[in-house]
Amino acid sequence: MNLRAITQSEAAAYDDLARQHGTLFNRMDWIALFGQQMKAFGLFDDGGTMIGGMSLYQERRWGLRILRRAPFTPTCGPFIAIKSQNPVAVLEERRQTLECMVDYLENESPAICMLPLDRQVVDALPFIWHEYKVIPNYTYLLDLSTPVELIKKKMTPIRRNDISKGVRDGLIVKRTNEMGVVRNLVLATFGRQKKFVDKDVLDAILFQYAQKDNSFAYTTYRGEKAISTCFVVHDDKTAYYLLGGYCAEERHHGAGPVAVFEAIQHSQRIGLKTFDFEGSVIPPIERYFRGFGGQLTPYFTVNKAWLPLELGLKLLRRGVF
Repeated sequence: MNLRAITQSEAAAYDDLARQHGTLFNRMDWIALFGQQMKAFGLFDDGGTMIGGMSLYQERRWGLRILRRAPFTPTCGPFIAIKSQNPVAVLEERRQTLECMVDYLENESPAICMLPLDRQVVDALPFIWHEYKVIPNYTYLLDLSTPVELIKKKMTPIRRNDISKGVRDGLIVKRTNEMGVVRNLVLATFGRQKKFVDKDVLDAILFQYAQKDNSFAYTTYRGEKAISTCFVVHDDKTAYYLLGGYCAEERHHGAGPVAVFEAIQHSQRIGLKTFDFEGSVIPPIERYFRGFGGQLTPYFTVNKAWLPLELGLKLLRRGVF
């Protein structure tokens, strides 16, 4: 096997494989949102047939080449069309895929590498053997085959009460077609949290990528005032909670939960199998997502840096500088 950037003539074949075996974040229409900074890579067998792939986002800071998670993109891959049926053979195919990925990264030798792996990757040993730091991250996955009454029953009492209070207090949830509403609430939230947001990418997602067949948003209103929103992207199996925001001046504990609950029900109605909360290790956010009753699910990020940078970062974290 080998991994390399695809050519323009291979883009259609890559996209077909990504649609069958990857996620929407591996597809060409998503990759195109990031211009030259994001590229698709094909995984080829010894006969030269493309059998999988991944995407890589690159940026330069301080003159250094960095490979990292693209904005608003939870995983980079890899994905592969598994041919084997035997469990041991399947493990071997997946491991070969990761070994190809490691070989490529080692050959490229970026100054810093911080890549989130696909949820399907449970064996990260090839990265450990090459001295990458393998860090667990967590999300919550909600099984949408469960009746909606049972989904609500599995929520924490706090989350159910938030939803009930929102209904009692007359909050109204509407499907949002005007993405400017979503943008304003998201940017206000990032601003309060003093977090950087790439507005160009945000606008590309909301005003270029978002279509009726790949995304939706639900917004909670108090009277005519939009006070909370959630924006979801999806493929034919999974809904991903990508963006959320709220109005601090009109804060209501039920505003966010009623919008998310409506998004969950809509995901069911259009036949999706899983609702992915795109979880966080930040305690308040993790606790909020946990309240919806999904299954805690780990995935891995692999990190590596040039030794002088690694030492410098450690000293910086310890307060030496």
